[in-house]
Order: sequence, then structure tokens, then C-alpha cells
Amino acid sequence: MTLFVLQALIKFYVFFFVRYEVRRKQLDKSYGQKASATKYFDNVILLVLALLVTLLFLSKSMEYLSFITGVYIGATLIQVYFHRFSDPLPEDKSPKPPISPIKIMSYGVQAFPKKPWKELLFLTLIFLWGLYMLLSRGFGLI
Repeated sequence: MTLFVLQALIKFYVFFFVRYEVRRKQLDKSYGQKASATKYFDNVILLVLALLVTLLFLSKSMEYLSFITGVYIGATLIQVYFHRFSDPLPEDKSPKPPISPIKIMSYGVQAFPKKPWKELLFLTLIFLWGLYMLLSRGFGLI
């Protein structure tokens, strides 16, 4: 979980440190002439998530109210995050066809990564707390 938390912290902020032109080039390469760039990853990560939930259930340390609350908060945060991208993309920021909703969203996020700053701040605080808890209680390092 520590690696997942670190990856989540890095993922949300990588586009603040990498120029838009570089991110756009990588996005164009990832999508190519496709409407989706993550079908394989999405299937793999869904299996990983199912495995993590299964392990959590088997550990008998899952507290149902905390789990449900966390799932609800996470899903709602992502929903509100995406809602920040409601403005149409300028033509110079738009993807080439074929265009799909997820492709438009991906290009919108890369073009205007600061729009969901409140959601990113909220997620950062949650993940920083989680990292602290993993390092202190999980590993006894702090």
C-alpha cells in the first residue's frame, strides 16, 4: 500500500512539473488513432483492486463503516474532479479523431491540470496522512 500511496501522490502532480508540450506528445502517442489508451491497464488494475479488497476482507481487519465511507469519498472526489473540466476544449488542445469522452477528458486534464486544485489538495492531504500512518504504524519508522 505504501507504493500505491506514493504512486498516487506522484501521479496527481506529475503534470505540474512536466511541460504541457511533453505531456501532449506522450498523450498523442498513447492514444494514436484509438479512442482509448488504457483498456489493458483498466482490466489489470481492476483485478489488482479486487485482490486488494479480497485481502482486506480475509485479514478480518476491515471496519465496514470506514471502508464504505472511504469508497464513497474516493468515488465522489473523482466525480467532482472530473466536473471541473466542463468547459469546451480549445481547438489547439483537442485530440485528433477518433474522439471519445475519455479521450476528451484526458486531453482536458493535460491541458488544464490546475482546474481541480481543491480536489487535488484534498486527495494529497488524505494520501499524506495515509503515508504517515503506513510509515508510523505499519513500519514503525516514525
